[in-house]
Amino acid sequence: MADPRSPKSPRKGKMVSLRVSFLNDTVHAFQMPVKAVGITLWEAVVTHLQMLEADYFGLEYTNHNGDECWLDNDKQILKQLPSPDAPLRFGVKFYTPDPGLLEDELTRYCFALQIRRDLFAGELHCSENTAALLASYIVQGDIGDFLVDEYTNISYLSSFEFLPKGQQTVEFLQKVMDYHRQHVGESPSETDANLLDTARKVEMYGIKFHPGKDHEGVALNLAVAHMGVLVFQGMTKINTFSWAKIRKLSFKRKKFLIKLHPESYGYYKDTVEFFFDSRDRCKYFWKKCIEHHTFFRCQTVKKLPRNKARVVSRGSSFRYSGRTQKELQEFVRESIVKRPQFERSVSGRISSRSTSVTPKISTKPSMHNSADLHNSTASSGSHILEANAGLPPLPPTRLETAEVHSDSSMSGSRSLGSPRLEHGLSADSEGGDFVNQPVDMAAVDARLPHSDSQEKISTNHVRHPVPSPALHIHSHGGLEAKDRKFSAPVFKTTEDHPSMEDKRLSRTAEVENIPEIVEEDRVDHNGLSSPNRRSLIRSASEANQDVYLYRNDFDELPPPPPPPPCYEEEEEDREGEEDADTTREDLDEEGEGEARGKFYLHPSGNPAADISSSSIGFPSNISSISTGLEGEEDTRRKSKRRPTDTAYYIVKELLMTERAYKKDLEVLCVWFRNAVGGDPEMVNSLTELIFSRLDPIYEFHTALLKEIDQRVTLWEGKSSSTSQMNGDCHHIGDLMLRALEGAKQLYQNYFSAQEDMVSELDQRVKHNKTFEEAYREFESQKVCYLPLNTFFLKPGQRLLHYRLVLERLVKHYPPSHPDAADCQAAFKKVRDLTEAYKDKLHQLSNLQKLMELQRDLIGLDHLVNLDREFLREGCLQKYSRKGYQQRMFFLFSDMLVYTSRAASSLLQFKVHGQLPLKGMTIEETEQSKVAVPNTFAIYGGGRCILVAASSQEEKNKWIEDINQAVQLAAQRPDIDKPQYPSLKSSSSSTENVDAAGAGDNDRVAEKPIQHRSNTTMHVCWHRNTSVSSYDHERALKNQLSGYLLRKFKTSNGWQKLWVVFTNFCLFFYKTYQDDFPLASLPLLGYAINQPEAEDGISKDHVFKLQFKNHVYFFRAESEYTYSRWMEVINSATSSARRTRLFSRMVSQMDS
Repeated sequence: MADPRSPKSPRKGKMVSLRVSFLNDTVHAFQMPVKAVGITLWEAVVTHLQMLEADYFGLEYTNHNGDECWLDNDKQILKQLPSPDAPLRFGVKFYTPDPGLLEDELTRYCFALQIRRDLFAGELHCSENTAALLASYIVQGDIGDFLVDEYTNISYLSSFEFLPKGQQTVEFLQKVMDYHRQHVGESPSETDANLLDTARKVEMYGIKFHPGKDHEGVALNLAVAHMGVLVFQGMTKINTFSWAKIRKLSFKRKKFLIKLHPESYGYYKDTVEFFFDSRDRCKYFWKKCIEHHTFFRCQTVKKLPRNKARVVSRGSSFRYSGRTQKELQEFVRESIVKRPQFERSVSGRISSRSTSVTPKISTKPSMHNSADLHNSTASSGSHILEANAGLPPLPPTRLETAEVHSDSSMSGSRSLGSPRLEHGLSADSEGGDFVNQPVDMAAVDARLPHSDSQEKISTNHVRHPVPSPALHIHSHGGLEAKDRKFSAPVFKTTEDHPSMEDKRLSRTAEVENIPEIVEEDRVDHNGLSSPNRRSLIRSASEANQDVYLYRNDFDELPPPPPPPPCYEEEEEDREGEEDADTTREDLDEEGEGEARGKFYLHPSGNPAADISSSSIGFPSNISSISTGLEGEEDTRRKSKRRPTDTAYYIVKELLMTERAYKKDLEVLCVWFRNAVGGDPEMVNSLTELIFSRLDPIYEFHTALLKEIDQRVTLWEGKSSSTSQMNGDCHHIGDLMLRALEGAKQLYQNYFSAQEDMVSELDQRVKHNKTFEEAYREFESQKVCYLPLNTFFLKPGQRLLHYRLVLERLVKHYPPSHPDAADCQAAFKKVRDLTEAYKDKLHQLSNLQKLMELQRDLIGLDHLVNLDREFLREGCLQKYSRKGYQQRMFFLFSDMLVYTSRAASSLLQFKVHGQLPLKGMTIEETEQSKVAVPNTFAIYGGGRCILVAASSQEEKNKWIEDINQAVQLAAQRPDIDKPQYPSLKSSSSSTENVDAAGAGDNDRVAEKPIQHRSNTTMHVCWHRNTSVSSYDHERALKNQLSGYLLRKFKTSNGWQKLWVVFTNFCLFFYKTYQDDFPLASLPLLGYAINQPEAEDGISKDHVFKLQFKNHVYFFRAESEYTYSRWMEVINSATSSARRTRLFSRMVSQMDS
């Protein structure tokens, strides 16, 4: 009897029934030939759905190892499935970064169903507020508008399951209900559009983890997305390898290799290695990377036939065989045909799937060759990424490219998500480690989509059907095609939504090297209805956004109010500015990102991807905004009323910075107090130690802010001619003089106890576990956008700024001016106060820096010492057995310490060694004798280490500071020298301090603190630069806040942002009223200058920020404001350069 598996067996005509489960939980059986390849089944599925944009999707199955795999269209189906009965799942394979590019309504609907599934499966990690917003769109799509009379409490949501078991709390459902009542009037198609627009701004959008390890054995999660290959530690993104920087992808058995373009970085190595548990998992991830690169990055697919007659395998010949995104978009544009009507199925509530048609599939085992997924394939493979294929045209495609930072430990470098500004909806996501997941639901209700708007998510079944002519209820839902007629082509436009091409901004993923977490904001529904608005969304919907903002997620923060629109400049003389005090705008970033990540801006100068906002960031997101005609007219009216006197802008700077200062005081007096409020004993002790001295200062400045605001309002209310005649109404000196007299005693009381506050808090963190947990938990929240002890330095820094502002007014006013005498008297008072505490402020700044380093350095005891001074921190390449390895060096007044990034989600560094300064010498190496430039040798402690700087300037700075520190150390008596810290887990000569030596840091569960990615330590690590104590001192004096306009990349529009500059970083908000930044942009390494002719900027008061190929344009409201931003930003950006051109405190300005 012939073997049924033998090729000679008469198997012609034999069929197998294969089950495919669709996103709406329906199951359809397809009869396929036994030897059918994947493309045969896929074409049958596409025909069944009558789907136009099918290349975004695929068929997924679970292999015999339990891994989720995509069906290979070029291989036999039964050779891939573990058994003939194994079901296949239809799902999204390529998550587009811009759902506005999806032309077909059915495609958007399927994407929305996939987002629900990801939310419920725990794969779409986001904050609780973001989850609630997504859930509210599900509810709106399923049961329609919020009915005030019927939905009196959250009981109407009781049958919905949005999140995994145990995560759907009463508080969460209350947020869903609050968001749901805001969606009145939205159709199912609009809810789909808003759902997708919200989801795409989440950092984990479309991310599927693949466990792996780096070459040091650190556990990582790898993922591939439209912008490139992402590396995570736990849930924290630590690196992004963008397609633009990758030269070749390959695998060899369990090893996955990323080969970079070394000329783009100048790093010591251009190949990064990761290791998987098995060859199959390694190859599968390699295949996903090849597919994603081809789909998102390439313009066409080269059809290369596989050579099956090979005797010796040269590796895998796998290549992506479908359409690229560009080809798909062109195909859709050419396919303006009538497509069938589809019916929406409502599967938002958990119900038995047996209600769906799920025919029993049975096939004899003898007819199935249960082979491995990678059966008969090679154990290695490679794929060279073509540079020319990686630059699709910008208008139709949004690509994210993130800067790659590879180091000796892949757990180290992170890439910053660029920020994106988006209009309309941005869900305020405020929960840190909240995980959202889609819901399994029964098909109960369906709606006919509105033809003139995009869909929004509809998920749960209708409990109380809302009478509507458009509502159609059916017994079971499906994606089966019905006969539908279109009265208009796919690209439907209306007068309300003119052109999409003019306004679309591409998304880039990198602004910085620091990752960002995406956070979303609430939607301004009213702001989206202006007839003069330009929409980015096809099919006449306004849910998409021009820019993206990467922001940070954390728990229990109230969402900001709906953002007002941003406008597009359509007339040459139009001023794109709004009154900063009365409107709220969307911000761009970040990451921003995160903000802590965070929220980071997407640069506009990347040729492969235009800025549209992080993260980015993201971490971090960007929302695009449009303004109506009414807002534009109001803007023009307001801009005409602005005074032209320089004194007005000096006082306005005082107002803007006072607002930022009040917010910083709130972090301690309001937010931190609330964070520890659950423990009365802890609150009482902190009240005596901290709040008793800070509360009076906070109350005082709250009242002072109101008075300054009133003065500025009166000033703005007068015309320029009247102000010249009635200068007496423009007094600020009398107010400041009176304020300084009243605040003097408050600040003296605070300064006298400031050192005790900081030291006592540090001791409590070390010795009180309960307090440590509360302290770390608070630092992980977005409102604490800087290290907590940094906020204790703000009062002293505020006095320094008062001194600066008053000095400017004194120099500006002639002696005869009515306000000159009061300004002079106020200046003398604040000068005397700051001079009296000058040394104390310096000591406190140094103490705070040592405490920050003590926390972030693993393996070093007793670093904090009042006699030890911090001098410089930065990145150098240290020579070792493995070649030059990236290391972080810290120079103190008595020692030099070098470290590397630790395998910790807390973004810490582990100490490798320390050298005493006593007897240390520096020897410059002749460049002809070494292969790496800018090297020098350090001799100390009986050892010699060879290091290389990133540039000659960096080398000179390190040599100069080390030599100066050695001379000062030699002059100090031994009795005054601090005791050297001891390495916990090794001697000073070891090069391998185990991460387990974290000691006390292991007591608290590790939770990522996003703002650490903005600290100078981590920015220096990513940008291969350094910062000195002099730079830190200058940064204390150069702080600024106010509104800036940021230019969109692909249009003449400007986005209005509230910006705070502090600690070498720009923090971006919608308005000054926001409680936390939505994105951030560390400035170390950036260059600031005026736009060039090729930049095409025709506006005044514009400055340009650039780091490598990342470019941003910001616009100030006046010449004075412009000069101030140039000055303070130069104070940060010039720290990376040897010449300190902007160390002066007086900027040149025209009065």
